[in-house]
Amino acid sequence: MTIRKVTRSLFEAVTAFLIAGMVALTLLQVISRFMDAGFEWTEELARLDLIYLTFFGSIVASQRGEHLRIDILVNALPTRLRRAVRIAVDIAMITVLMVVTLQGVPLLSRFWPLLSASLGWPTPVFYFPVVAGSFIMAIYLCVDVITLLRGNETHPPLSKAVP
Repeated sequence: MTIRKVTRSLFEAVTAFLIAGMVALTLLQVISRFMDAGFEWTEELARLDLIYLTFFGSIVASQRGEHLRIDILVNALPTRLRRAVRIAVDIAMITVLMVVTLQGVPLLSRFWPLLSASLGWPTPVFYFPVVAGSFIMAIYLCVDVITLLRGNETHPPLSKAVP
């Protein structure tokens, strides 16, 4: 099993676990409020779960090449021009993701003393998935750029992807 397959399976499993956790927490919130015994920590933990789910889900989408793209015009371009546009878009995305990563890392240590309201956890626990997710997505985009530069398309045009 290759590293790519292992990491893909790992992130898919984490994302599935986070979805199950979100369902369980939401159900617990509804039931506890119905019984007039609401738990203060469920809302904050559900928010944390959603943050992690958003960024780990984005990693899974990056791995699969299934991020939202409006590529009808790009797919109509000749192969070489289509490849150039995809490389330019990927480089722009890498740039934004690296800015988020490089600006986010110092914030993790700066906000470490601050604790969340209900759980009492350090607030960087809430910020970490933004930084980690951005960095990992940038890595996958770098791999895509290298693949495109070698002449391979990681995302075939729609006309070839759909029978």
